[in-house]
Amino acid sequence: MLNFDDVPKVALDFMNSDHEEATNITNALMALLDTAEAGTADTQAISDTLQSLHNHCVEHFSRENAQMEHFGFPAYPVHHGEHERVLAEMQGEMDAWRDAGDVVRLKNYTFQTVPEWFIGHIQTMDTVTAMFIQQCGGPFELA
Repeated sequence: MLNFDDVPKVALDFMNSDHEEATNITNALMALLDTAEAGTADTQAISDTLQSLHNHCVEHFSRENAQMEHFGFPAYPVHHGEHERVLAEMQGEMDAWRDAGDVVRLKNYTFQTVPEWFIGHIQTMDTVTAMFIQQCGGPFELA
């Protein structure tokens, strides 16, 4: 499980709030997968929670992308590209889950790939992005 207290914080509250929500959804998915491994898989709940994580990431990345574009963040193409890569990877895992129902594969993705990427992304790209936007007087009001 991810402990939000251990998730790095950045200079912008909206990003920290998004990171907290991502942590909560990921933890819910982890809990469901732990149960599934014990042989009592609630495949619909797993599918729904995985979809919720994807939906959250789409919205979260969209907010960050809008701020980066608005303030002319120089590394926007790289950061945006990483968002696109992660969404494509997540979609691939969702498709694999839907097609095969492989709990071990989804558990590996959820317990290893997601947290490693999440923490690393916050420590690097999100930290620099948030500092830049804050120094530019942002963030602008999100609709």
